[in-house]
Parts: sequence; C-alpha cells; structure tokens
Amino acid sequence: MIVATIKETNKNEERVSITPESCKNFIQNGFEVYVEKGAGKLANFQDSEYIKNGALVLEKEEILSKAEILTCVSSVLDNLELSSLKKGSIIIGLFNPYENYKKIQNLVGRDLNLIALDFLPRISRAQSMDILSSQANLAGYKAVIEACSIFKKAFPMMMTAAGTIIPAKCLILGAGVAGLQAIATAKRLGCVVSAFDVRPEVEEQVNSLGAKFIKVEEGSDKKTESVYAKEMSEEYKKKQLNKIHEIAQNMDIIISTALIPGKKAPLLIENRTIEKMKSGSILVDLATSAGGNIQGSELGKKINIFDKIVYSPINLPSLIANDASLLFAKNIFNFIKNFISTNKKFDIESTDELLLKTLLIRNGKKTEYFYEG
Repeated sequence: MIVATIKETNKNEERVSITPESCKNFIQNGFEVYVEKGAGKLANFQDSEYIKNGALVLEKEEILSKAEILTCVSSVLDNLELSSLKKGSIIIGLFNPYENYKKIQNLVGRDLNLIALDFLPRISRAQSMDILSSQANLAGYKAVIEACSIFKKAFPMMMTAAGTIIPAKCLILGAGVAGLQAIATAKRLGCVVSAFDVRPEVEEQVNSLGAKFIKVEEGSDKKTESVYAKEMSEEYKKKQLNKIHEIAQNMDIIISTALIPGKKAPLLIENRTIEKMKSGSILVDLATSAGGNIQGSELGKKINIFDKIVYSPINLPSLIANDASLLFAKNIFNFIKNFISTNKKFDIESTDELLLKTLLIRNGKKTEYFYEG
C-alpha cells in the first residue's frame, strides 16, 4: 500500500506529516512511501534522508495519482490538485472541522475518504495517536519561550552583588495539555506560577507541577467526565472574570489556552484587567483563532494595549517544526498501523470507535460525525 505526503501550502506551516524516521517504520511494515520533493525541508529533513530510508521522492502530480493514503498536517484542503487523487484514496490529518467545514464539504461526492484526527477520542489506547495532545504540548512550551523573549525582565530570581532580581509572576489560563506544559516550562525558567481552570479536578495536576491553583468557588465544584473544558453559566462567567481580574493585576506574564471544542473561546481577560496590569506585562493568547481569551488580541500580531503587549502567535508548533513533525508523524504512523488488515490494506470499514469518530467522509459520503457548522 502506498502512503504519501506533499508539501504544505500554508505559508505559516513548516511541519511535515511523514519524517525519515516514520518513513522507515512504514517500510518495515510493508508500505511504499512517496514524498514530494522538498516536503520536509522547512522542518530540516532533506530529500536525501527520505531516500536513504527507502522513500521515493517525486513530483506532486505523480504522488497524487498513485497515493492510496495521503497524510498531511493542515493545509491539504487548500490544495487545488486534490481532484487528481486516485479514486478511493484516504486523506488523514488535522483539518479543524469546526472552522473548515465548508472546505471539507467540497470533498463530498468525490470517491475519497477523509479522516480528521481532530476528533480522535481521548481514551488511553489512543494516546500514541493523539496529534492534538502532542502538538498542544509543544505549543504550551513555545508560548512561554515566546513570552520570555518579549519580556524586558529576567524570569528567575537572581541574587547579585548589585542587588536581587525578583522572579516573574506567571498566570496560565486553562490547564489542559498546553496549559500544563506552559506551567512546567514557566516553573523551569524560574517563574512563580499560578493557574486557573474551570475543572476543579485538575488542581492536583497543577499543584504537582509547583503552581498555585486559582479557584472560583461557586459553580466550579461539579466534576466533568470530559477532558475538555465546558461552557459555564453566565453567573459563573461573571465570577470567573472578577476572580481573574483580581489575580491578573499582580502578574507579569499571562498565557491563555482555554478552548471549548466547537464553540467560541471564553473571554477571560478584559481591557479593564489589562489596564490594571503592570506596565510591560506580556499576554499571550493561544485561542484567538476561536475568538480569543484576551480582549483585543489579533491573530498573528503583537498589539500594545495600555503599555502591555498582547501577542497572538500563529501555529506555535510550526516554530519548532522538527520536533513537532517527529511527534506528528509518529501519531500518524500509529493510527494507520492500527487499521492495516492482513492483506496490507487500510480497513476503512472498521467499526473501531477510533475510526468511526474520525471518519468524516467515507467513499464520498458524509458520515454521522461530519460537522455541518
């Protein structure tokens, strides 16, 4: 079976979905691997490395006409040449169906299969395939590094002959995968870290990383079975904003990571809060593409609001494309391997929930998990 990848067309995407390492794994499991020329260059993977590990490095047109499984990171939906894909091909990647449902709709009616790993169930046996977690982990790390590079002060406490530098205070909003890694990174850099999340059950994880957990006492005491945050009541939202307003005024750095799948991101930092913060404070919003946690944030821009910098980076994992690609490609390989039948074909008819919940289009037709918007 032929598994392949092509160059990402998005100018902000430097990752690649097949690396020389995963190429080797595919071939050891009986696959042929096709890679477009230069597909891994921006992630520091040279064509010669792919060839050394058994891949064929070809032009895009030849790949699309022969690939049985086409893997991608994020931008394949913008590729106009998809019409030349081989009939029955399977496309696997991250497609952000909540925002790109119209682009996905354009594939309906073609003899194609589309698997969006955005919808992979968060269960234990899927951990090795969980692209969202592996990339969010890197995003949380990189968000703190970006804040550190912008901040005009040192992060850790320093005792010198000229005096003592006090440590920076950092607030992490959202204690999911990205938030927990942001906490860990900020602690390693010497910050005094606090964290907020609507799920009280994450307090133990936050405390184990050495951070202080911020609570909104009423309305947040009901545990949820989901690993994702949920939308809260209006009364709770008011109390939440007031609590964060109170805490944020003493912070130097705020990293916001709060998202609710399929819904607008919750507003957690208002302009009134930014105005009260210390001059030179840095606020990094990782949720701007979904509406933003911080009032006034604009995707891809650093904005000065009341002498504070509000930064909304685009695609943080792509800024560390080599490691991000290595993890992404391992996730892709583990997913595909799970559905290879004895005849070395991908079992698109499998009833495994890992496939059923990620398969948006089967043989050109919408499945029950197709997101309509």
